Amino acid sequence: MRPKILMIHGGGTTPDIFRIQARKLDAALSQFFDLHYVTAPIECPAGPGVLPFFAGMDPFLKWMHDQPPDLEDLDTFPALDDMLQVFHTEGPFDGIVAFSQGAKAALHLLRHLERERGGDRAVDFVITVCPTCPFQGIKDPKDRRSPYAKACLELGKVQAESIHVLASGDPYNYESESMIEFFELSARKVFRIEGGHHMPMDDGFNRKLAAMAARIYNGI
Repeated sequence: MRPKILMIHGGGTTPDIFRIQARKLDAALSQFFDLHYVTAPIECPAGPGVLPFFAGMDPFLKWMHDQPPDLEDLDTFPALDDMLQVFHTEGPFDGIVAFSQGAKAALHLLRHLERERGGDRAVDFVITVCPTCPFQGIKDPKDRRSPYAKACLELGKVQAESIHVLASGDPYNYESESMIEFFELSARKVFRIEGGHHMPMDDGFNRKLAAMAARIYNGI
């Protein structure tokens, strides 16, 4: 059985749109991994840059209702249980690739999985591209909501090896810079590239990302 990657699309798109957006990275990763595209549960307007190119590919979907941190609660992220079910029934997954709001959802998923495992890694690696700022809540039946959105940093950082792609022309770049702090410093690699809020299109760079993921998976 080949190793498997969970592919998490951004907000206001669909798995089919993400396949097109990520086609360069998909082609590079597919040499080493099987890719599983997961579907967000909430209908919403089209995301940034989706129209007019992807007109007719609705309904567009998102993972959560973005709110200021002090207003977020678990209802903001109703997709967690669905994502956990996919992770456990369609897996095991060895890595995650996530774009934009999908990276925000991926971080929350990984935090929950690592807490379940007593801090151990849930996947070998995660690749985030143009991530948006992380959800601040926690899923815990004994503590539904940390007062005033207690910073995720206080709950510990994601331990999985992480690769982050940040774009200088991305209007959400300041959020991307915040996101990387939620991953263990010694286990993360950050690439700051030119471009906007989209998946990387350079063939060589995508091959580099895929090769890095394969090396991490193989323990090299």
